[in-house]
Amino acid sequence: MTVLAPWFGAIVLGIVVPAVVAMYFLRLRRQSRPIPSTMLWKRSIEDLRANTPFQRLRWSILLLLQLLLLILLGLALMQPQFDAPSNAGGRHVLLIDHSASMAVEDVGEEGATRLALAKRSAAERVESLHAGGLFARTAPEIMVIAFGSTPEIRMSFSDSKRDALAAIDGIVQTDETSRIGEALMLARAYTTIVDPENPGPIESPAQLTLWSDGRIEDLEDQALRAGESLEYLQIGDPSTTNVGISAVAADRPYDRPGTIQVFTAIENPTDDPVSVDLQLSINGTIVAILPQPVEVPGATVDAVEGRRPGRRQVSFPPVDQPRGAVIEVAILTDDALAVDDVAGLVVAPARKLKVALVGKGGFILRSLLEGMALEELDVVSAQEFRAGVEEGSLPEYDVVVLEDGDVGPLPPGRYLSFGGTPDVDGLTEFGESARGVLVRRTRDEHPVLRFVNLEDLFVGDMRKLVVGAGVRTLVDTGDGPLVVEIDRGPLHLVHVAFDPLDSNWPYLRSFVNFVPNAIEYLGSSGDALTTKSFTPGQPLVARIPSDAVGVAIRTPGGEDFSVTPDPSGLVSWGPVSRAGLYELRWGRPGSDQTFNRMLAVNQLSSTERDVASLESTVFGVEEIRGDRVLSGGQTRWYDLWPWLLALVVVLSMVEWYLWQRQAGAG
Repeated sequence: MTVLAPWFGAIVLGIVVPAVVAMYFLRLRRQSRPIPSTMLWKRSIEDLRANTPFQRLRWSILLLLQLLLLILLGLALMQPQFDAPSNAGGRHVLLIDHSASMAVEDVGEEGATRLALAKRSAAERVESLHAGGLFARTAPEIMVIAFGSTPEIRMSFSDSKRDALAAIDGIVQTDETSRIGEALMLARAYTTIVDPENPGPIESPAQLTLWSDGRIEDLEDQALRAGESLEYLQIGDPSTTNVGISAVAADRPYDRPGTIQVFTAIENPTDDPVSVDLQLSINGTIVAILPQPVEVPGATVDAVEGRRPGRRQVSFPPVDQPRGAVIEVAILTDDALAVDDVAGLVVAPARKLKVALVGKGGFILRSLLEGMALEELDVVSAQEFRAGVEEGSLPEYDVVVLEDGDVGPLPPGRYLSFGGTPDVDGLTEFGESARGVLVRRTRDEHPVLRFVNLEDLFVGDMRKLVVGAGVRTLVDTGDGPLVVEIDRGPLHLVHVAFDPLDSNWPYLRSFVNFVPNAIEYLGSSGDALTTKSFTPGQPLVARIPSDAVGVAIRTPGGEDFSVTPDPSGLVSWGPVSRAGLYELRWGRPGSDQTFNRMLAVNQLSSTERDVASLESTVFGVEEIRGDRVLSGGQTRWYDLWPWLLALVVVLSMVEWYLWQRQAGAG
């Protein structure tokens, strides 16, 4: 119960009620008139008794009714309201969305987020459910679940109001994407209790109440079960707009491996186009701001795909960065949601390869390899190579180039071979060599054939090959494969079925492009330029040396957490709830040096990016209309004063009727 104007009604009652009572004490004194007998004026005797002021007040039904009328009228002037706990008793599941979009501040209070309003509204619902007092039914059992990418049971079913309020108050903001499916599964698991001796549910479904902005990724995949009901309480403004980063990537140009070029995509889920300013930072230092704002078109509606957000792809100019770096792209324009205005990447350093040339060290291949930016180039004879393989003393090379592939069994490694057929499963020579061979088909999309035009290639002598399972033909001729690839995990081989000296290839530009392509492709095979980025709600996974000690993770907020990797050095920690850069740190036995690795967590969800709250939402096939929760909270107050005025009117008619009867009887 609440009263909107208590002082106004109290003042009116304080003035009017004493005045009415005084009228019954002090009536008008009449003049004396002689009459034959007072028996003719029985009623006048009663009036004569009131001529003396401040005599004892006598019982009067009219006075009682008039006082009651005035009291009710005064209460009506106070404008009382009440909230009736119509859903008291039973079981109630409170589902509170704490995903990224619930951090938007559009609820009408300075600095207040949607989540803060949802928590306050849920607390009011708990108060309402427990507001029955002595006349309440059985105390309701309440379950509190916060959900983002994964659900969190804040409190299982309990009739404790204090515990429910504490559970709601403890819900914290996350940057996760909103998914409700698992939360509903948990709620149903706790609601439907099965008796092992009597299979079947012994509890009726609970009342589900959802506090959210409606931006839930899997809501349309859900459905209400028999007996279930869902109340959707809409949080946030339907007109709120936002724009964010939907993708970020980086690449090292082929001809300039010491530079990095960054690419990003901006999405606009609103109808109107927007302009945004973009900034590129490397290792925390701003290195580029686009000179002109980026124009991002508004959303469009497609007859097949439905509504699609506007999208603009942007590339920054290449930046010199031979070493590893942490890259961040940021939108400088203010909007409703900050977490999707920044996206990070961790880029590996430009890698220089250690290469071995096995054979006679011919001038053509050797000169090509010496012209590449290699860390080391070793020329090894075929005999030395075989001996190193047999003795296990062969140094570790990123790529081994075989001038003649026929050097015996190949150990695990990465190989580029020419001429003789390597001793690996899946490659078998048959028949005599083919002569006068021309290229028929090429896989131009393959990295080793980038800028490689083989239309003018003429091969005088080519080994005929029969390829088995797991062998991919990259260049084909009418006489069989010309270039093949085998990728079997520890063994990765690109084989050319002829000696370049038996062709015109050394005189063509395609040869100069092919060899570096193959070296770079094999040398970086299995290595990503950028470390995998994670999304909120996922665990952080990384591999570090198996003998690492003192392993810890530092969050974007500066908190440190110890981590225990498995025996192979695999670290798994989380799931993480906030976006940003996480630092994985460790040491090595016998060394004071600290090693670290940065891990980027980005919120790039298109569902969270569209922050306009939904007035209704589709739950399975059922459309559920939302009740908007405003800044004052969600409690539904009912006005009591119209009923008081109606009662005043009824009592006035009764009082008038009784007065008429008494007047008529007199």
